[in-house]
Amino acid sequence: MALRMVALNRLPDNRWIARKVIPVDVREEYARLYRVKREVQLKLPADTPKYEAKVRLAEWVSEVETQIATLRAKRTGEGQPLTRLNAIALAGKWYTWFVGQYEGDPGPPKRWRELGDHLVWNVIYPEAPESYLENPKADPHWEWQKDPEVREAVRPQVAELARVATFLASEGRALNATAYALFVDALSDYFLPAITLLERRANGDYSRDETPDSFPAFTDGPTRDTGIGCWDLFEAFVKALKPADNTVQRWRAVFLEMQRHFVDVGADGISEDAARAWVRGLVTEERSPTTVREVWLSSSRRVFGWGAEHKHVRKTLSLILKLTFPEKPEAERQKLLLRRKRVRF
Repeated sequence: MALRMVALNRLPDNRWIARKVIPVDVREEYARLYRVKREVQLKLPADTPKYEAKVRLAEWVSEVETQIATLRAKRTGEGQPLTRLNAIALAGKWYTWFVGQYEGDPGPPKRWRELGDHLVWNVIYPEAPESYLENPKADPHWEWQKDPEVREAVRPQVAELARVATFLASEGRALNATAYALFVDALSDYFLPAITLLERRANGDYSRDETPDSFPAFTDGPTRDTGIGCWDLFEAFVKALKPADNTVQRWRAVFLEMQRHFVDVGADGISEDAARAWVRGLVTEERSPTTVREVWLSSSRRVFGWGAEHKHVRKTLSLILKLTFPEKPEAERQKLLLRRKRVRF
């Protein structure tokens, strides 16, 4: 079956544009998370060189495909189960992780105040039941927000704002649909306290936070490898070299998937055979060898090469990933040979 490629075209004003249709089976959930239902678009400035536009296209396609694959895995119920107690424990780990992402440099207080207002008034409040709207004094603490219908309605937006996908990747955890719902619902109770704490930090208040003391210990699920994880390595690379935001966003999908796939062995434990199998599996009907070469392999070589140089990992995957470089399609190979012959003459 031929690969279904995403075309890169020019608009009348010479800007580049590419379109990708969202599959029907994930369209509703994709719309809830990303505010796009039928088709996503990539638009690039008119002065973007053609080669760069092609690279950006490949990176963009890989990110969208990862979003789609994640939604499908959640829908089919694949992944680890959680008890209710461990869902709360995992929410505690998320709380520490989320605060830690920003605590050192929280920025202006207004940032967190506006996020808190958005969560309360734009995400939660619109789901208030008629009984509350008719008599708000009867439920001054908004206990209605814990109703199952309200939880389900706000869950996608809470997950996006709280960076749940990134957190789970950093933990190396893939949850089944029931566990995912339990976790996000538990997290919802601590999202506003986390935002409030970061507003305090932004105002210069670094007094002790007692919230982490209230969480139970996580006692279930597989243990992680003691070495550095693939996502940890990527975050260290970003922190040290501070690449452009668009580069971080384009490479994010690669290391989220790599973290999920190699969670049991970590970045140091990836064998040559495992790397070969992983790369071969990346080429699908919707992800071409070109995308794998220009996005997945190039970013992996760059980050692992840096990691080996700075002794974050004991070895580099650069040679292994070169060995697993996908073959060019026959037609593409023939075109390349023809160009070389023309250059000679």
